[in-house]
Amino acid sequence: MTGVPWTGRGSRRHRRRRWAGTINLNLTAPMLLSQLVLDPMREQGGGAIVNMASSGGIGFESYGSPEYGAAKAGLIRFTASLASLERSHAVRMMCVAPDRIGLSRAQAQWERMSADERAASRPLIPPAEVVSVVLSLIHEGVGGAVVEMWGGEQPVVHAP
Repeated sequence: MTGVPWTGRGSRRHRRRRWAGTINLNLTAPMLLSQLVLDPMREQGGGAIVNMASSGGIGFESYGSPEYGAAKAGLIRFTASLASLERSHAVRMMCVAPDRIGLSRAQAQWERMSADERAASRPLIPPAEVVSVVLSLIHEGVGGAVVEMWGGEQPVVHAP
């Protein structure tokens, strides 16, 4: 496995813990939280759950953090698989999968890039655009919908 980027530094035990932590935070926690709120939401007449995935969970290209990409791909599939909650519980579960959002860490990375690297990259997504998509889903989204967001492009909605 020499040269495989996800092998990382540190012991195998450390990597396993890091991978487990990433999967727990980005997939297991949203799944468990969804289970916890379903009955109370149904008792109160329904509602909306919007999961935050990532473009790292979309596609078949190599991804620098495979445990993160796998967790986000799982969250996308989890969301799409539960489209029927809209009928059974009056709960619409939806998901937003943005590319890089223009928050401080991504902006710092962007500024460290050369002009050629920036020209070859999609622009950062303004945080307000992500908020707008989330609010739109809350107000009028369809259960099971997944919205891809790519910098410089209109959001792409995949609905069942």
